[in-house]
Amino acid sequence: MLSLTLVISVLLLTAFGADAVTHASPSPTPTQVRAGIYLVNLQKFDLSTGTYDVDFYMWFIWSGNMTTNYEFMNGKTSSIDIIERREGFLDVRVRGTFLKNLNFKSYPFDTHRLTIEIEDKNLPIEELEFVPDDEESGIDHEINMAGWNIQEWTIEAVEHDYPGNLTYSRLVFSFTLGRSILSSIRKSVVPISIITCIAMLAFFISPSNYGQRISLGITTLMAAVTNHLALTNQIPPIGYLTLADKIMITAYGMFLYSLMMSVMVMKLVDKKNVEAASKLNRKAGVLVPVVAGSILSILILLA
Repeated sequence: MLSLTLVISVLLLTAFGADAVTHASPSPTPTQVRAGIYLVNLQKFDLSTGTYDVDFYMWFIWSGNMTTNYEFMNGKTSSIDIIERREGFLDVRVRGTFLKNLNFKSYPFDTHRLTIEIEDKNLPIEELEFVPDDEESGIDHEINMAGWNIQEWTIEAVEHDYPGNLTYSRLVFSFTLGRSILSSIRKSVVPISIITCIAMLAFFISPSNYGQRISLGITTLMAAVTNHLALTNQIPPIGYLTLADKIMITAYGMFLYSLMMSVMVMKLVDKKNVEAASKLNRKAGVLVPVVAGSILSILILLA
């Protein structure tokens, strides 16, 4: 009996001991790869396709027995030159074309966040994790792209999920391009503002000369349509209104308002009621900024 008790005790201790060892064993930690990007050139930013050509240095630093096997998730490379390769370190220079979905809602004052995104081809985040090297990464101060200003840049490591409960560590280097505000105002806002102001001069023309008023409105409307086409040709076809579209629709509303008032004035003049026509013309002229502000406000609120 005593022997049986000892055997059971030994078996229980062995089972609980093995279970304790199993639970106490530490889970494997992923290999941390320190990675950075330094952008040296930016070329050919194509708004119609959302593509941009970049030239940059990229490096990886790690410890342990491992080889880097990375891929670019939002573009393709035209060349990769190895600058230095040794155990635990790889430095390359990359030239390639990358792609990003662009948002034009603020056009012509739009800004675009462009990225370079990297993942390991085989190892999930449980085995490999990127650590951004934000101290050495950055953008060369001599980069200059006509019509655009580089406003800021960031580098971060994020988790990207795939079907099948797979998660990979993704290194994302991003930089923001913004248009020159003064240039956008001169090229986009000033022309249509001048055209609209010319159209509104109809309210300073005598109600008796309604033919000249209508002719002025039609002529300026054609000029506005031409200007609108020139603006929209600079961006791809999109399914929403941009700020430029809202400004142009406001201008069209003002042309319609001016022509409607001219027709009403013309009817009063035809009825020999010149005094009423002059009074209507003065009131309509005073309401021009109110009408313009109302149309633009409604378009912005409905967006």
